[in-house]
Amino acid sequence: AGREADDIVSWLKKRTGPAATTLTDAAAAETLVDSSEVVVIGFFKDLTSETAKEFLLAAEAVDDIPFGISSSADVFTKYQLSKDGVVLFKKFDEGRNNFEGDLTKDNLLNFIKSNALPLVIEFTEQTAPKIFGGEIKTHILLFLPKSVSDYQEKLDNFKSAAGNFKGKILFIFIDSDHSDNQRILEFFGLKKEECPAVRLITLEEEMTKYKPESDDLTADKIREFCNKFLEGKIKPHLMSQDLPEDWDKQPVKVLVGKNFEEVAFDGNKNVFVEFYAPWCGHCKQLAPIWDKLGETYRDHESIVIAKMDSTANEVEAVKIHSFPTLKFFPAGSGRNVIDYNGERTLEGFKKFLESGGQDGAAADD
Repeated sequence: AGREADDIVSWLKKRTGPAATTLTDAAAAETLVDSSEVVVIGFFKDLTSETAKEFLLAAEAVDDIPFGISSSADVFTKYQLSKDGVVLFKKFDEGRNNFEGDLTKDNLLNFIKSNALPLVIEFTEQTAPKIFGGEIKTHILLFLPKSVSDYQEKLDNFKSAAGNFKGKILFIFIDSDHSDNQRILEFFGLKKEECPAVRLITLEEEMTKYKPESDDLTADKIREFCNKFLEGKIKPHLMSQDLPEDWDKQPVKVLVGKNFEEVAFDGNKNVFVEFYAPWCGHCKQLAPIWDKLGETYRDHESIVIAKMDSTANEVEAVKIHSFPTLKFFPAGSGRNVIDYNGERTLEGFKKFLESGGQDGAAADD
């Protein structure tokens, strides 16, 4: 798993040999172009020129792509170049990209980043390291079952939109029928029967998800969605379950994305919330204690005990990274949030609540 054998070989060659192979004739160039999915060749009549030096600096900075360099007229002719230039050859999409612009190391690296990946990448165990390890942290995902009759048409629409966002947004296709991909659907709160569907995610420190307003998956709609995202005109998509009718009938109140804000930040109430995951063992151990805590404060005029399934509900005010997470929202208008870090016992929780959220509170970072 991880890096495939070919990747390791090309990585070792780059590490141990010269940054770029000198190509003395057309046959050598052809062999290099055939040797890998992506190859970059610099064509320079003078290999000691400033631009050739910039090219070699770029070659040194890229581990996983073979580079070649040539001053041979034979090689220039074979690849239809009359003046110095750089070409990226690839075994997919357009097959070849010619560098245009000011030839500097940084410009070359941007050019390679934008063109070295396919316009649309299928998410698999093999491609995952390239997707997540790459420079591009904004990904648009097409969840599409390969079994649908218009599969190719939908994929082509997605691909034709991708060309506009090279180097800015990575276009990824996920076969929503495949059992290996079900956890990804869950993460986005999608069910198989809701696919085809599109979602966008940014993988910065906080993962943020976005959803198009329309289910229409034409190339134009996908382009419009990406443009609006890049212009900062789209709000994050926060998942929420529907609010159960009896959400407030039990001692422990049930919160979902849709009612979280009004309950947790009710200025007249002190609200203690368990953020849990249904599959989490520690949450299951805590459940009977949390229910008892709910019973204890069932008729209390200002203390509310609540819980929220954080795998199916997201809220802007609180980011949950582990389960269970316990947070206290004290009464008042300040929208304060206090993390609980004491013992997970009925006594510990009671002490915390009776002390107004002080005894057992986590230290400030």
